[in-house]
Amino acid sequence: MDPSSGMWARALDSVKNWPLWLLVAIALSLTVFVAVADFRTLASPTTATALVYAAIVAWIFVLARAAKPITEAALTYLHYREQSRYFLVTPIEGQCHWGVSKQPDGSYVTQVAVQCMVKNRSTERVHIMKAHVIKPRIRGEVLPGLVVTRSQSANVFGTPHISGNFIGAGQTLPVGCTILIRGVPRQKSGPMQSKIEFEDADGHRERVKVRLIQMGQAA
Repeated sequence: MDPSSGMWARALDSVKNWPLWLLVAIALSLTVFVAVADFRTLASPTTATALVYAAIVAWIFVLARAAKPITEAALTYLHYREQSRYFLVTPIEGQCHWGVSKQPDGSYVTQVAVQCMVKNRSTERVHIMKAHVIKPRIRGEVLPGLVVTRSQSANVFGTPHISGNFIGAGQTLPVGCTILIRGVPRQKSGPMQSKIEFEDADGHRERVKVRLIQMGQAA
């Protein structure tokens, strides 16, 4: 066995355990040396070329060393975000619509109607209070809308503040909403890809992508 192979293996194993800040410092130092002409002229052409390769290798080590903590941080954030979601919204396909109607005063109002199932992931009651259109952006006054939840004891829908309807801990119930905006979207016809935000009484929000069918047209 070539003794140099073992030496390189031990060197690489040692570098692998260096802290990230040290690898970044070395990579930055080598990069500055090869990027600044005044520094680069201090070395011979052969040495300068070797330093360029060394800088590249150093940044490869930085990226490899940083990949694990970045990945772990991203997974931790996603896990936290998933666990912090108080409720989940699932649109009911074929029961979400949009349309534009002309009012007696000559203005146009866009109506968005969404039917969905909402699952309460918390240990407390959830009262769905509001719904907003996030996408597409529709300029204009947001008119009073309606958000209703089906009763737990009967096939009757009502608002939380009048009927007292709520979604119990761990339960899933149908929720419907109607959103009215005095304005028109840029899209004039056909199915519309939208993003709707629901909000409960405690201020928790959940956004969901919804395919809206134009009123009067088949899915």
